[in-house]
Amino acid sequence: MSQKNYSLMEFLDLIEREGNRGIISKESVIEAMMTKGIPRLINDIRGALRLTVDKNGANFSVTQHHTELAAESIGAIYPTAIPANDNDIRIPDTAA
Repeated sequence: MSQKNYSLMEFLDLIEREGNRGIISKESVIEAMMTKGIPRLINDIRGALRLTVDKNGANFSVTQHHTELAAESIGAIYPTAIPANDNDIRIPDTAA
């Protein structure tokens, strides 16, 4: 879990990023915000708790909960290993 304070615009940017990564349904969150106000709990698209939102003065205290879907999304963007291929240049070790 990680917690951070966001202004309204920063919070909306977070919703946009999470939606673009396919973790949450940003359309559903925005619709809920427009009809019912800021939701306290936001689940990822698989149903796991992703964000907890609390009003903190003019800002929003947001806790991001780690979910399997978020980890998969990060893994897709930043792979942990780059596979070798035939185009790799190999410099022989000439140190004797």
